[in-house]
Amino acid sequence: MHISVRKNLKTSASGFQPAFETAGRLNNCLTEVDSGQFFGGPPASVRLMVLVIVGIVLPLTHAEIACGQVDRRELGQRLQRFELAWETADSPRRAAAVPFMTAAVRSFFGLNLSAAGKQLDGAWQAVRDDSEVGSLEQAVGHYRLEISPFCADVNVTELTIKLAPFYDAGGPSSDNIMLHLMLRKHVDQPIVAEKSFPLKDAIAGCKWQTGDPGEGDYLLQAEYRFENQSFKMIDSIVSRIDRFEQRLLDVEKSFGDANPSIVDTVRFTLRDSAVLLRSMQSGTVQEIDYRAAERLAMCETLMKAEPGDAGASIAGLAQHSDLWLSLARGRNSVKVRLRAPANVTEPLPVLFLFHGAGGSENMFFETYGAGRVVTEGLQRGWLVIAPRQGLFGMPLDIAAMLDVLDGMFNIDRTRVMLIGHSMGAGQVVRQASRHPEIPIAAVALGGGNRVSNAKNLSSIRWFVGAGDQDFGRNGAQQLHNSLKAASSDSTYRDYVDVEHMVIVQAAINDVFEFLELKPQ
Repeated sequence: MHISVRKNLKTSASGFQPAFETAGRLNNCLTEVDSGQFFGGPPASVRLMVLVIVGIVLPLTHAEIACGQVDRRELGQRLQRFELAWETADSPRRAAAVPFMTAAVRSFFGLNLSAAGKQLDGAWQAVRDDSEVGSLEQAVGHYRLEISPFCADVNVTELTIKLAPFYDAGGPSSDNIMLHLMLRKHVDQPIVAEKSFPLKDAIAGCKWQTGDPGEGDYLLQAEYRFENQSFKMIDSIVSRIDRFEQRLLDVEKSFGDANPSIVDTVRFTLRDSAVLLRSMQSGTVQEIDYRAAERLAMCETLMKAEPGDAGASIAGLAQHSDLWLSLARGRNSVKVRLRAPANVTEPLPVLFLFHGAGGSENMFFETYGAGRVVTEGLQRGWLVIAPRQGLFGMPLDIAAMLDVLDGMFNIDRTRVMLIGHSMGAGQVVRQASRHPEIPIAAVALGGGNRVSNAKNLSSIRWFVGAGDQDFGRNGAQQLHNSLKAASSDSTYRDYVDVEHMVIVQAAINDVFEFLELKPQ
């Protein structure tokens, strides 16, 4: 079994760092907006309206931020936990998870997010050995951990801890269960604060005096303990920043002073980062656990860079950690998450990753096999970039993004590759159609549709895949058939006992074997 999980996921805020905005991720399993394919139910126009409301509008409203965003983050965490277990499961156990995943999709479309979470946990249990699922997990696995404040100044040395049920599973079977908490910089570093609370106190809400560990992004690890059993919760990030308010104000004042060499990208990146940090400071739960101290330090590096050096600063930072940038040209910008391989002197091939409907730039980095697509690209010495797209596309296309990246990285424009899932598969087709001269290879998974201009895409090698229980399978087959009819080099592959959510993870090995092939 081939296993390749990103190192930084193991050493960051969560050994299972949360997955993207999962409301969108689960919604991708239900609707294929780009190709007009739907999983039964209401007409396409009605389903599209629901998608807009659920996946796009609600994340921007105060009510959703206060409630639904918490559920989205929690669903994402549990989804990634399932994907990690799926990676090592045998075929029968993978097949056993399919009904749970299908039920999770249906629950989500019914706007019952707690039921979707329960089904995700059912899928997680299905792909593991029975001996791994203990009675303690059954008793407390439905709780989620709420932390406040998770992002604050270093002088804030108290945390409020509260357990709340994510879904209904009855009460715990014993009052003697303890919640044990540990705070440390990384999983391999010493514990800086530690405390245990009786489960009933944690449910009611309790205070933890952590002391002042100093500035940084800290891993908060939590586990339940009862007699000889223990059950680990998904880890979280707690950020403490020295002079947080003043430094954030400095970033907010810097928008007009960005370096002229890449003025637009730096300005938009500082602006969008400041909005995120201000939101975190206010206590708003985000779609994933961002490392606020690291994000602020990145902004300050960009602010201090001399004219003409900002691009090199970005390139240097990207070799050590993921970067969230707002690539911009004029007034148009697109949010991206990217990572560059370390210590590579040759020009960098570029791998674009396009997520599904309702998702974000975090999907390929957090889920789809716990970020394995990113890991595989980095191991090959490629620059990996995931743009955020909406229902109506992106403000910048791949040609414009490459022009901006040229000012930061030594990229190889002769080796540009595209991967897309669900609606992202449609985006791959759209970008290839607009600029057929740019990509040398394109991958469409769990989506696509018949293309009328297939002859224009014949210079590109294609890989198209879908699960045999994937509702996007018909669209993927239509894409492949239209490409073959136009004499394009297209490979199609079905995956047994795979539905729409897992198709990327199931196809990863084949995809990278395909991308490494040299044109005949």
